[in-house]
Amino acid sequence: MSLEAFNINLFDHLNAPIDASSLMVYFAKFIANDTLYIMLIFLVLSWFLGNRHNKELALKAVITTAIALAIGFTISMVYPHPRPFMIDEGRTLIWHAADSSFPSDHMLIFSSIAFAYLFAKEKQIGLFFFFLAVEVGWSRVYLGVHFPFDILGGLIVAMFTGFFVQKLWDKYGVIFINFALSIYYKLFANFIEKGWIR
Repeated sequence: MSLEAFNINLFDHLNAPIDASSLMVYFAKFIANDTLYIMLIFLVLSWFLGNRHNKELALKAVITTAIALAIGFTISMVYPHPRPFMIDEGRTLIWHAADSSFPSDHMLIFSSIAFAYLFAKEKQIGLFFFFLAVEVGWSRVYLGVHFPFDILGGLIVAMFTGFFVQKLWDKYGVIFINFALSIYYKLFANFIEKGWIR
């Protein structure tokens, strides 16, 4: 069996069956779409209300994610892969544009943030987001907009990106965070003085 055949076969096993319960479908849709807002809120609060360490972690997570997404975009341009519904495979339960599916952008985002914290030895937060990333990956396959290898590809890209960003951060992170904070303190000085943010 070829890798592509295995990918499709695995998708068929994970994709929502015809008799899937409405509760399971609703749960999958929530995980697939709405948990992204939880991630964004966490990063925003970490930056505006957190201490310097929290801000540094949030900044590194955002940079890691941006780089991983750029790499993912490049891969999708070089290796365009159709989504399941583009080849009439399985059931699709949420709308998605008919663009390249490999690697999964959602998986890149969630796992990049997870690895950014894990490589910074923030295990509790990192593991929480890693678990969330796995759930998001499952939901995207279950709902029919990604193949399993799209999810795996996003995870691998994020892992290597997180590793190399951490290596660079160990050497130059102070420069990045000092520069970002200098701009932040100038732009939001009034709000900081009033104690609304930190």
